[in-house]
Amino acid sequence: MVAPMRRLALGLFSLALACNGESNNSSAASGSTGADLGSTSAPGSSSDSTGSSLPTTGASSGVVDTGDTGDTGASTGSVDASTTAVTGASSSGVSSDSSSGAEGSSSSTGEPPEAFAPASLVVLGDSISDGGGQPPFYYNLLRDDLAAKYGPGFKYVNNAQSGSETGALLGQAKGLPKQLPGPVAVVITSGGNDMKAALPQVLGGLDGPIKQKVAANVDAALAELLAPDRFGAGVLVRVFEGNIYDASDGQGNFSQGKCAFGKGLPAIPTDMYFDAWNLNIRDVVLARDQTAVDMHAHFYDHGYNNPPNWYASDCTHPSTLGHDQLRHLFYFEITGEMLP
Repeated sequence: MVAPMRRLALGLFSLALACNGESNNSSAASGSTGADLGSTSAPGSSSDSTGSSLPTTGASSGVVDTGDTGDTGASTGSVDASTTAVTGASSSGVSSDSSSGAEGSSSSTGEPPEAFAPASLVVLGDSISDGGGQPPFYYNLLRDDLAAKYGPGFKYVNNAQSGSETGALLGQAKGLPKQLPGPVAVVITSGGNDMKAALPQVLGGLDGPIKQKVAANVDAALAELLAPDRFGAGVLVRVFEGNIYDASDGQGNFSQGKCAFGKGLPAIPTDMYFDAWNLNIRDVVLARDQTAVDMHAHFYDHGYNNPPNWYASDCTHPSTLGHDQLRHLFYFEITGEMLP
């Protein structure tokens, strides 16, 4: 019943998209929050996802303070595995969407259980989930959105680490509290740093063993997170694993984009490389019956070659607009609903 309803919801999103037009576009490079409302698809594929196009107001910025304290939605500081009770929420009224696709992947795979209504949000991964890009950050916005939906006392733990690769996920997972109110939604963004570190092997077609290691790293973290009673007796856990996006939108002209990586390299079409790495991650996630969230498809045609840009100037992290898009994407994957 859940899958048909989600497909129906996605169809309605596409209809709403067509009605809304493209009236709220603005440049994300300058930290704006207007999005391109056009429906786009990567070559040879189609996939649906949700997003935002209206300005965000009253949202939190930075990463929450550590400690088991009340949170009103505007906090800064570094994060460890401390638990925060959220008692306030952002006042964003964003609700529109976009659609995009990339070959070999789907924006929503592995349906959450019908009764899944999280009481806790856990965030793991790399700098996308730890201060990377332009605030307000998606994880703070998502925390406040879920707290607004599910009520006071909603728990939030962010154990992501800037600069980390998939090999760090198991340690991040093991560092989480032993007890959390259930169900627990776990959001993960990881893999991009592994791919950048292996760039010579990727371009040389020698990255097979590295992809296998990435798959093993992700699987080890999932095994820890999904272990029986990991967060308490009978606590349900659902993992929402993001994949690797491409700021060049398949063109591979990173030097032209003045990115923080790929300098001096000629433009090389990149879809085949990202598809291979993302399929590698997707297979592991689906084997555990969890949700593979297609960030690559959602961000496709919204990089520096196709303004307004959803990426910060380093081509690695989301801009303000990009974080708002991630917030909407993960909210829909977790709840099956658009933001009100």
